[in-house]
Amino acid sequence: SAQDEVTEQLWFEYMLEYPFANSFNLENSLTYSTLLGSPKWRALDYSPSLEWSITQNIDLIGQAVLSYTNQTETYNTFEIRPILGTRLYFTPNQRVQTRLLVRLEQRNFKNLDTDEWTQTFRPRIRAEIIVPINRKTIFEDKMWYTITDAEILFTNDDINERFANKFRLRVGVGYRLNYTYRFEFIFMHQESRTGTDEDFTTSDNIFRFRLKHYLRKTKPTDTTGVGN
Repeated sequence: SAQDEVTEQLWFEYMLEYPFANSFNLENSLTYSTLLGSPKWRALDYSPSLEWSITQNIDLIGQAVLSYTNQTETYNTFEIRPILGTRLYFTPNQRVQTRLLVRLEQRNFKNLDTDEWTQTFRPRIRAEIIVPINRKTIFEDKMWYTITDAEILFTNDDINERFANKFRLRVGVGYRLNYTYRFEFIFMHQESRTGTDEDFTTSDNIFRFRLKHYLRKTKPTDTTGVGN
């Protein structure tokens, strides 16, 4: 479908991981994103998420997102987004990791100029593949790895917002220095539209820079976090 706008974005992400009680991991994620070009917009997101590893194949996820976005020079929004989800691991003990992340968001969306709130639900589904390059598993130190995934986010509700419905394709590379620090660079191509019955109207090339910081090395976790 034809697209009216092609943009480039920068995202900077910091993720603090805190494992506890053997099967739980608490992630605190902070993201700053902005448009390279005009009309300029910028967003700041904070997202705590709790993962519970029920088995080696299934995680349950509870997440929340607090997001402030300067949409235009005259239009700002604030969003509170509780999320429930699950991650399914298809190859948990193999070299190549294949997974499916399924989430449902309840979006509580405030126009800061009119103080009006709107609510909507948005399902999102992401298929993920992680492959170690120079090590046998993704749990070894001094390891390079590749990241590939595809995600759809969709809603039928009419919201005056950029990027209400999205398709995302991501490819990237990561480096696990040690258990405590991992660094990732991800290129994400995103197509967006306002409603599900419309053509995609924007196409975005997004450059994402991530630092993942894991605490409690004596109680290590295998989780890679939830993220955005």
